[in-house]
Amino acid sequence: MKCWQSEQLRLISSASSTQETFDTVLAEANRIGFNYCSFGMKGPVPLAAPRVVWCSNYPADWQRRYEEKGYLRVDPSVQRAIVSDEIMVWNDALYAQAPELRADAAAHGLRYGVGVPRRDARGMVSLLSFVRSDEDVSPEELAGKRERMHWLSVLCHDGMLKVWGDLLRDDSAMALSDRERDVLRWACEGKTSTDIAQIMQISEATVNFHTRNSCAKLGTSNRTAAAVRAALLGLLW
Repeated sequence: MKCWQSEQLRLISSASSTQETFDTVLAEANRIGFNYCSFGMKGPVPLAAPRVVWCSNYPADWQRRYEEKGYLRVDPSVQRAIVSDEIMVWNDALYAQAPELRADAAAHGLRYGVGVPRRDARGMVSLLSFVRSDEDVSPEELAGKRERMHWLSVLCHDGMLKVWGDLLRDDSAMALSDRERDVLRWACEGKTSTDIAQIMQISEATVNFHTRNSCAKLGTSNRTAAAVRAALLGLLW
């Protein structure tokens, strides 16, 4: 591990609150040439309206504007982060479907940025954004700073999860038994109760018993929904 990685790890590991963690990341963002920083995290469930929390040092007027206009629903950087962990540079191509958002952000001094998505085994998705008012991010600059940005995204994700985890995840879902997991794994493969009973060499009644327990723990009404939710929460692997 490099010296700067060790120091950043020490600082973020010692942080005890959202603000302390964010302030540490912001200081590092400033060191690599960005005056603004934003970090958001999304829980894996519920599917229709997943829990989202975020913090930033963006201008207060822009934060209010972003919320009032409902930009979160159409922000291309957020949408990209949900489906890809590839680092992204803010440009016209990325914001082709949201020109109003891009122009509005620029009017508030948020013109050039880099977004670094991250996802973990339990389905938590985060996006760390480095932003500044002037000077575009060249391919050469990105190449030189990519490693630090990725490292900070890992530290920020894990650091914020310490304080946001209870809000974003349903801990009751963590209590699945080995048998319940096995049943749901096979359900994900499209197997019926009869199929699962034969594969696991148990009775169909026992399969249905484990299914009912899984549904109760995961807060779902049927095995398919339970299997989907357990998969999204990273409980089946």
